[in-house]
Amino acid sequence: MHQADIIFMIKAKDSASERVSMTGYGRSLAVISGGLPDRIPAYTPTIASDVASRILGRNAHTGGPALWWAEAAAWCNGPTAWQEFGCQITEDIIDLHRALGQDVIRFPWRNNIKPTAKINDTTFLCGDPAGDHQIWYWDAQMMNFIPDRHPVEPQVEDWPAVARKAEKNVEQRIAEVRETIGVPEASLQARLGDTMLVLGGGAVGLSLGVDEAHLLATALEPEAVSDILDCDLAVSIAAVKAMAGRGIKAVLGGGDMADKNGPMYSPEMFRHFMLPRWKKLADCCRELGLHYVWRSDGNLWKVADMLFREAAMPGFGEVDFDAAMTTARLRVEYPDLVLWANLSGDLLCRGTAEDSYRHSMQLLEVSRGRRYFHGCSNTILPGSPVENVHAMMQARDDFSRQLSKL
Repeated sequence: MHQADIIFMIKAKDSASERVSMTGYGRSLAVISGGLPDRIPAYTPTIASDVASRILGRNAHTGGPALWWAEAAAWCNGPTAWQEFGCQITEDIIDLHRALGQDVIRFPWRNNIKPTAKINDTTFLCGDPAGDHQIWYWDAQMMNFIPDRHPVEPQVEDWPAVARKAEKNVEQRIAEVRETIGVPEASLQARLGDTMLVLGGGAVGLSLGVDEAHLLATALEPEAVSDILDCDLAVSIAAVKAMAGRGIKAVLGGGDMADKNGPMYSPEMFRHFMLPRWKKLADCCRELGLHYVWRSDGNLWKVADMLFREAAMPGFGEVDFDAAMTTARLRVEYPDLVLWANLSGDLLCRGTAEDSYRHSMQLLEVSRGRRYFHGCSNTILPGSPVENVHAMMQARDDFSRQLSKL
């Protein structure tokens, strides 16, 4: 047995008397602070609506493209129907998280699709019917809700004008986030009490963009890109201050920037544009006592030291096991980093319950029970077998019982 394993077992044994029964809120904060909870807290960012419906035995709206489609349909029935739909989402995610024994809860991404017209039950028009618009289609076979085209991105020569507009609007954006951000989360936390930890989200991330127009702009209009990012940083800082003031303890941020092969742009570009701003945001969160979860799926090893050493981001979410971001390696490289779930969504969808259980136990064992939230790293995909989800949770419970006996 390695010396580190012996030390870990001694510390775990010494603290066993302290691991009395905790609440979901308490064990989540214990893990964030590096403590050993009575049970490994469970967190999965999103569970597709069809999977949730099979778990609950009723129609439920909890996440994924099916949620976006259902919300578009609700909008077509008027503002009252849409408001009632929003209330139903809250009830559905609460029921789902309780059914699975989750310790952390968040509101799902709703995509904010507000149709101008309903063409039929699966097709909606958004925008000006006689001018700029999109047609959104529900593909039942693929279980996806997709537009016929994406909005036209600004061309490189437009970036200075975009920057000036951002600077002009930044104070208004800051005022809006100060008034509104974190209000639904604080209300949900008050309702749930200490049974679960509610995560904040919204305008607390930064993104350089990964499409052609954004990447060209960094080379041809770098000053304009910097100005836009400075505006976004000012809004993000205002947002985290507002959420901390409302009692939120952990927030989800970050910004997609990678696929399984690595970052979409160079580490040099990341260091120039992103790292200085991430440092400022991370420093602000530390001063506020707010745990920031930096999120992007994909292979991030080329920028990982910048994120988790230089900027010292305390949390990492959407930890993409299938893109080489494994708990085993991350625990060695960044022992103090809090990992917010690492189970492969692809395995959970395509594998067996035995596969899900074995994969879960491997992650839990290398985590050593510390600084790790157990669950699927990203969305539990449409069509995922319910028994696989239950196997993921069973592994958490079995490992936690083993840990309590040390």
